[in-house]
Amino acid sequence: MVIREVGLLFRGFTLVKKSYHKTTLGKIDSDLRSGLLTALLNFAETAFSTGSVEYFQGNRFTIAFINANILADDSVEPELLISYAIIDKHKRIDKYVNKLVNPLLIKVAENFKAQYEGKNLSEVSQFKIYKKTLDIIFGSNTKKVDQKLAGLFY
Repeated sequence: MVIREVGLLFRGFTLVKKSYHKTTLGKIDSDLRSGLLTALLNFAETAFSTGSVEYFQGNRFTIAFINANILADDSVEPELLISYAIIDKHKRIDKYVNKLVNPLLIKVAENFKAQYEGKNLSEVSQFKIYKKTLDIIFGSNTKKVDQKLAGLFY
């Protein structure tokens, strides 16, 4: 199991994302995808009244989510901050998401809030440096088995 992409969404836009392995054949507009993910998540939570949705599963990939709240400098109350990861589909995905992915996504959201709460979140270029933090948090979970083995021997 490998984590292919991680990121943070705010107001339907991508604040920061890091792709480790391709998930599509072509180029996809990041803002359109962010808006779609945010809309799907909000719709599912509203329609099914189950609280937060943990993940969506497709034919090849699973998208895991963690909802947090963050206060931007142009807002009077905290707004939704979504931390997500795209991972390979797996038979026992519940266990993998709950034991490994969700704790890492929570750590991403908490770390991001600690650095950026109360600041201007509309200028996304300032978050490029946060990609290094994503690399540190997710570590070897972003590597395929052959990449992990190559790292052991070279």
